[in-house]
Amino acid sequence: MSGWTQTLTLAATAATGAAFYAWRGSKRVELTETTVHVTDLPPGLDGLRILHVADTHFPADGESLPRFLEAVRQRPYDIVVGTGDYADSQAGWDVALRAFRELEPGAGVFAVIGGHERYAPLRWDGGTRMAGRPRRRWVDPAAFVEGLREAGVRALVNEQTSAEIGGEPVRFVGVDDAYHGLDRLTPALPTEDAPEFRILLSHSPDGVPADGSGGFPLAFAGHTHGGQIRIPRYGAPVRHTRAVGRREASGLVRIGDTQVVISRGFGTTSLPLRFACPPELGIVELRQA
Repeated sequence: MSGWTQTLTLAATAATGAAFYAWRGSKRVELTETTVHVTDLPPGLDGLRILHVADTHFPADGESLPRFLEAVRQRPYDIVVGTGDYADSQAGWDVALRAFRELEPGAGVFAVIGGHERYAPLRWDGGTRMAGRPRRRWVDPAAFVEGLREAGVRALVNEQTSAEIGGEPVRFVGVDDAYHGLDRLTPALPTEDAPEFRILLSHSPDGVPADGSGGFPLAFAGHTHGGQIRIPRYGAPVRHTRAVGRREASGLVRIGDTQVVISRGFGTTSLPLRFACPPELGIVELRQA
């Protein structure tokens, strides 16, 4: 074997091993617990545990659903918030709805949608096949949103809703997908200035106002997948958001005056690979600062 052949063989072996490691990494769900300390948190919300469901990207065959349900049953939680991209395309709508029906609703399930709920199943033609890029066609997500509501989810599309949790009034405001420019915060805001704790739900961190408008001490977002592929000591080269940098693609960050919990997400998109960025189902516990 020549020197070049040996080098190429070693390189191919290393690349195959790295790809296998990244593929296995996309299947190993990490259950995370994050404590968020909030100034002036209403006493009834102190200790509230919130399950954050984000970017599950369920496929049509439901392959990842048992793994998801096994994970969510391992930790107690009081309410659920969802930040979109539950299905990889329209083909996964039924699986995503099944997942929400299996959740313990507790004091409520509150959710927004992302972009993938609007994607029709992938269609390939000769040109996109050669380029390796699928052609996306959009569909109206209204039927999926209605399915969420029938499953007991308070689905918010540039809307708001109120709930009493722990004896405290809580206002959930949900904006549509900022990545595709569909977010409309102002119409979603309540018209009355009531004494209540406000939580913003946005698929993308870009939907969180950096100027502090809306008066949100807390927000939840997804979309970034934490980068999905992270380079140690560098961060996430690809984030698909302007709101956070490569080292802030997931976790608890601050945008303006708002503490934002950004999930790494449960699923994957484009490539079924994760490196140094395992899939996540997160529990967020609120505590008085």
